[in-house]
Parts: sequence; C-alpha cells; structure tokens
Amino acid sequence: MDSPAAGKEGRMAQIATRLDSLARSLAGFRAERGLAISIFLDLDPSIVPTAMELRSRVASVVDEARKRVAELTPELGHGETMGARDDLDAAESFLAEELDRSGARGFALYLAGRDGLRRELPLPTPVEDAAHVARTFALTPLLDALERDRDFVLVAVGRERGTLWRSRSGQTELLDDRTEEIARRHDQGGWSQARLQRSVDNDARAHFRKVADFLAQAIEPGSGTLVLVSCVEEQRPEFEELLASHVRELLLGWTASEAHAGPEALEVEAERLLEEQLGRERAALLERFGLARREKLATASWDVALEAAADGAIEAALVDGRSPEAWVCPQCGRGTLVPGACPLDGTRLGEEPGRALELVVRGTLVHSGEIRRAERLDDFEGVVVLLRFPVVVAS
Repeated sequence: MDSPAAGKEGRMAQIATRLDSLARSLAGFRAERGLAISIFLDLDPSIVPTAMELRSRVASVVDEARKRVAELTPELGHGETMGARDDLDAAESFLAEELDRSGARGFALYLAGRDGLRRELPLPTPVEDAAHVARTFALTPLLDALERDRDFVLVAVGRERGTLWRSRSGQTELLDDRTEEIARRHDQGGWSQARLQRSVDNDARAHFRKVADFLAQAIEPGSGTLVLVSCVEEQRPEFEELLASHVRELLLGWTASEAHAGPEALEVEAERLLEEQLGRERAALLERFGLARREKLATASWDVALEAAADGAIEAALVDGRSPEAWVCPQCGRGTLVPGACPLDGTRLGEEPGRALELVVRGTLVHSGEIRRAERLDDFEGVVVLLRFPVVVAS
C-alpha cells in the first residue's frame, strides 16, 4: 500500500506511469474491505491562482466526501466507516499541504486504504472539483485528460540548431541538444566563397541527418508519440526528406518560431494542432459508426451500450456527458436503466452514482476499448458505440 506519507520518489514513480494504463486498472477495481474514494481538483492557474484558494477548494471537496460517507454509514461496518474517514483525513492533508501542482492543470486522487490502493494522477487538462464515494472509482472525469495524454517530441531545427524536448501532461524536459557551429557563407570571398558555400551546405545536411537519426532512435515505431517540428519554410523539405518513415507518420505538424525560442512556443502550437487532430479522430469515429450500424455492429442506445459494456463488446465509444440514471448489480457489475433485481442473478440493484455514463466508461476501459468525449452528439442521446460483436439486451 502507498501510505499518505510516501516519499516524493515513490510518488514520482507512480506519476510517470501512463495515464491510460492506470485508468484501465482503476476501472477494474472494486473495494472489498472498504470504500473507493475519488477526488478531483481543478488546478488551472487562472481559476486556482494561490495556495490559499487551493486549500479552500480542497476543504470543500473533502467535506462533500465526508457527507457522502455519513449518508452511507448505516450500510457500512464500523471498520469501513473509520477507514473512509481516515482516507479523507489523509487526502485533505496531502492535497492542501503536499501537492506539487507544477505542470498539472488538474489532479485526481484515488484512495481505498482498507484495500491497499492509492493513486495520484496529475492531469494535463482542467477538471471540475468533485468527490465520489462508492465501491468503485469514478473514471468519467478523466476522459478529457485521457484523450490528451499524448507523448510529444518538440523539435527546433535549423542549419545549426537541433534542440529536442519531450513533453507529456504539462511536463517538458530537454531530450537532446545537437546545435552546432557551422561556418557562415560570408566569412570568405573570391574563389573560396563557392567552395565554402558547398562545404556549409554539406555540413548543414549532415547536421540535419544527425537530428533526424536521433529522432528515429528516440521514437519507437508504433509508440503513438507525436512530433512537432519548428524550422524555416525553405529548410523543411530538406529535413523532411531525411526523416525515418515511422517518424514522418507521427508528424503532428510544422511551425516556425524565433531562432532561439524555447519549448513554450512549441507547446502552445502542439496543443492547437492536437485539438485539430482530436477533431479529425472523432469525425472518423462517427463515420465508422454510420457504416457499422448497417451491420448491427453499432448502437446509440443506452440499453445496448450498458449490456455491451458489461460483456466487453465495446470497441470504441463517443460520449458527450449527457446520461440517464442507471442501476448496477453489486455482484456481477451489470448495469440497467431501471431499478429492481439483476436479470441474471436476481441480486437487488443499487443506484450508480455516475449514472449510465460511468458504467459505459468503466466497461469500455476495463475491456481495453477506446472512449472519446464529444462536445455534443446532436443526433443522438449522449452515446455512440462501435461493437466488437452484436449484443442482445437481457430481458
């Protein structure tokens, strides 16, 4: 178990783990000995500018969680209640006094102390302040961050410059600096001028090749890492020609920046281009939905989506945040839109705090499906699902 007092090195090891892998593992978790507590904080500097403002927000969110624990107390054992209270005390202390918010625009804390689980997730996007207390963790607030949880390699390249950074989740580090001093064309005149120009051109091409070769080694084929290159327009064809095919496939785009600009300018451009890329990916998902629907391998029905989530049948889902109420079986985890008893084992259903949306998100993630968030699915009721195989709703 990761204790609240775990050292910074231990916390950093957790933080470095891929967000999508962590989300999938959390989706499959169900507390057996206590409660699962999910806390989300908005760290956007324009919204939460000071430590005092952060402490105020932490107190408010944790207070909401304590009220939820109090509501559940009649259904809990003494140990479960005390365990949840201890978790919330630890959460408030950590979030108000120890949280390192540098580089993060949101934060998620998952606690289930009696079941030995604690996860701290800095997020690359803002998230609404919220607390959820149940037997399972809340994953829906992570959707925006999951879409944007991409590795970037930012490259500033020129005839002499070759600086590369790796960026992820608001954290950027220098990857390599291959800047070289190359003789300038105007240093000599006469007949030596032509020879010098050829030499400079050859040296510049060799420099471009070194940077391109480093990129090919630093980025594994199929890794999903996105590449943004900054260089002047007339040098772009020469550098692009030298890129390995797998790097070329990962190019997010090209830009131009000041000769000695740092990574900040490239980060802004990368964020803009990523938003465009996400729009194209969502559009492609909707196009696939139209084709798959003819073969009964797609649905916009919450009933079918809930069944598919439980059966591991969701290949990809697109949601916009709207959701009907839902109930879930505490034994098998299947969800329905009506209260009563589980149609499979007869167990009394409990209300799902995250509604149908949370059940679809959880079922998609735990079975390695893809889930995206849209602004608004105007022609549907909040959900569009691509199926791995046809699904029949149990009666």
